[in-house]
Formats: sequence, C-alpha cells, structure tokens
Amino acid sequence: MHEKQGTHPVLAGRIRSFGANPVITWFRAHLGPLVGLLILCIIVSLISDKFLTRDNFLNILKSISTNAILSCALTMVIVMGLIDISVGSITGLSGIVCATLISLYGFPVWLSVSVCLVIGVTLGLFNGFFIANIKVPAFIATLATQNIARGMCQVICNGSPVRVSVGQFTVIGTATFMGGVSIVVLYAVVCVAITCVLMYKTRLGPSLFAIGGNQVAADYSGINIKRMIKLPYIIGGLLAAVCGIVWTARLGSGTPTLGTNFELDAIAATALGGTSMSGGRGSIGGTMIGVFIIGIITNGLNLINVNSFYQLVVKGMVILIAVVIDIFQKNRLEKAV
Repeated sequence: MHEKQGTHPVLAGRIRSFGANPVITWFRAHLGPLVGLLILCIIVSLISDKFLTRDNFLNILKSISTNAILSCALTMVIVMGLIDISVGSITGLSGIVCATLISLYGFPVWLSVSVCLVIGVTLGLFNGFFIANIKVPAFIATLATQNIARGMCQVICNGSPVRVSVGQFTVIGTATFMGGVSIVVLYAVVCVAITCVLMYKTRLGPSLFAIGGNQVAADYSGINIKRMIKLPYIIGGLLAAVCGIVWTARLGSGTPTLGTNFELDAIAATALGGTSMSGGRGSIGGTMIGVFIIGIITNGLNLINVNSFYQLVVKGMVILIAVVIDIFQKNRLEKAV
C-alpha cells in the first residue's frame, strides 16, 4: 500500500500515530506526571489550608499562564533535540521597548505592541538562522541572543523601570472575566490551542518529531530541515514577545529584569511533562502537566513562606531529576530494541 502522494514516509507515520491516539492512550502515556501532580496537590493541601481555595486556584492559573505560553515554544524546540535559553530575555526586551515607546515617545498602543511582536519574531529568526544555516550550536546561539537582549534592556532604560499608566495598554494585562479569571489565562489558552493545531494538525509537528528522532532520515525523506528548524524559534520569539507585552501591562511598568529565569521554568515544565531532552519524544499536553507541577510547587512554597532563593534550588533539582529519568527511559528502550 502506498502513502498518499506528496506525504513523506516519516511524516505519514507520525500523522497516523497522532490520529490513532485516543484519550485513554494519552492518559496512559502521561500517567507518571499525572500521578506526580496529584500527589503534589495532596501534599500542598495538607501543608496549607489556603491551597484549595477559589482565590488561590485563580492565582495559580494566572501565575502559570506565562510559563504555559513559553513552554509551548520550548516543547517545539526540544522535540527537535535543540534548546532555546533566550526566551526570558526576549520577554524582557519586548516589555521594556513597549513601555518606552508608549510612555516616553507617545506611540499608539497598537503600534508599540506591533513593534514588540516584530522584535520577537526578528530575534527568533536570528536564532533560527544561525542554528539552521550557520550550524552554530543551539545553546551558544541562544546564549548570545540572551545576552544581547538582556543588555539592550539595560541600555534602553539605563537600568531603571519605565512606568506605563495608559489605560488602553494596562487593560491588556489586568482585565478579568467570568467573575475574576485573569485575561492572561485566556491568552495562554489561545496560545496552547494554536500550538496544538500546529503540532498535530499540520506538517510542522510531524516534521519536528522526525528531525528530533533522526535528522539524517528526516532530510532524506524530503523534509526541509533548515526551514523547519527556523519555524519553532520564530514562533518562540513571537510568544516571548507576547509574554513581555502582557507582563508589562500587568505590572504597569517595563523593568530591565523582566523575564529573568523564565526559560528555567519553561525547560523544567517541558522536561517534567515527558519531552525528551535529546529530541524525538514529547507532547503539548504533557508539557501543560509540567506547567501545573511547577506552578503548584511555586505556589506551595509561597504559601509556607519559603524564600525565593530556595525555590530556584528546588526547580534546578526538578530539572535534573526529570532529565535523569529521561536518560534511564531512553537506555531502557535501547536495550529493549
């Protein structure tokens, strides 16, 4: 039996597997993270009686929204076996540029937002070009972008926050609906939904998994490797810019430190959700479980007044544990074969 004309064999296999996965299979595939999430919720609820309140739940949803958006971008990159550590700095740069244009130069809100989105896409393309065309290692390319963007944050505002009091802008991050749900949650839901469509209803997703599984085989199957590598970085830059705009609107000011360690949370959530750091395996659904785990860990530590410095230690340990588990799983599969 021949595949449909124009469909690459690697892509066809991925498309069949995506289409054949029922809900029950999804739950089985993510049983570990789901059980971990449940146990974590039970532990935190026993530690603090404030955890299961409506206000705290709404606070968790709002606090994880940015990480959910950035984690979508990181998932697309990591399934290729690559990395992006620049999303936090792009978030910060977009925020400070938006605040500066509106407050200091009087730009209209729509134009300022558009400029920031273009900046995000440009920096994402910068990453993708050097990784795909020049063959610069992903870590080095995105590290360079991280430093460039973070340095520009300081240069633009001279290290000082830029306050924004324009109501048309601040409402972007402060509006609520349905009795107190932050508008930021809606942004996250939309971004996650669009990412799922790209990953599971277009050729992009299967191509990324194919590249992560075996780039040489993906190349021979006819996938445009350079273009497919660039796209997730461009999307990541765009999503990071969205986060920068939203955060600046929420805070009512642009700060040069905005976005610091955002990439750490996104990488941790992606790894916890079952995405293999060596590429070829992962899902947006699993990543969202990881986002909730990171969010609840942070929320639980805040509820019991643990210093934020210790939170970084915990998140670092979580990433290490997730990667170690991934290595053991990969070794077990290789032995089974």
